[in-house]
Amino acid sequence: MDNNRQGAKASIVALIVFIGLWIALPSTIRRLNKEAFSEFQAPAIQLLSKSRDLARYWELRSRSTEDLVAAGRDLARINATLELKLHAMEDIRKENLRLREMLRYPNSTEYLTVVARVATRDTSTWWQRMLIRKGRNDGIRPGCPVVFGNRVVGRVTTVHLNISEVELVTSPAFRCTAFLEGDDPPRIVHVSGVASNPFTTGRAKVSTTGLGGVFPAGLILGTLEGGVTSTAQGNLKEAYMVPSKNLDTIEEVSVLVPKYPTAGEILMSPTDRIKLEEFK
Repeated sequence: MDNNRQGAKASIVALIVFIGLWIALPSTIRRLNKEAFSEFQAPAIQLLSKSRDLARYWELRSRSTEDLVAAGRDLARINATLELKLHAMEDIRKENLRLREMLRYPNSTEYLTVVARVATRDTSTWWQRMLIRKGRNDGIRPGCPVVFGNRVVGRVTTVHLNISEVELVTSPAFRCTAFLEGDDPPRIVHVSGVASNPFTTGRAKVSTTGLGGVFPAGLILGTLEGGVTSTAQGNLKEAYMVPSKNLDTIEEVSVLVPKYPTAGEILMSPTDRIKLEEFK
């Protein structure tokens, strides 16, 4: 009788293990195949992007000496102006640190800036995502903000060894907390869509709030186009937004990598934390 019970328990355990493997194995295989395919095509994507940069380089080399001298003169003038601004910003930074120490204001999240070139963009997902030529080997992590100056471009969604996928601000799946500049009440903006074509300026600017620990506060998302409507619940307003940066011609972006783990990374499971340490 005991042998029969043990045999029945072993059969049940074997059946449960088999069902678990049957459910988990296909998704694991799909994930591994997707990762392997991404790593397989990464060198070709990088080669294509670098070949375009090389063609652009030789195009500039073919210009006349007068054009190069004029461009160098303009660049020197711009560099001198920026150097003066850097000195002014350094004074402002020191004053900011002094005031923070006096008020015992908590330090904001610090970021490391990683500059990345845009590798390629598919026409089918032109307004949804793009690939950049920086990845896990460069310290990029999923969820890192992608900006151009003080303007939001998107967010890193998938990281490979040498390339990363960026979800653009024009993607319907993009989410970010924001507010309207110049609006006295602290209202939260709910933007339902983003216009693809450039629009006239002079509209209300939409900036990040810094809530959630993903995007720093004060980054510009875009401007509202107008035609604000109420949601079905009536507690929010919906409007179309024009991105602050023209995404058609963007060739280089900056990825903001947090120096310290964010709130979302702290709440990760042990397995996800191990993967995060591998990214670092």
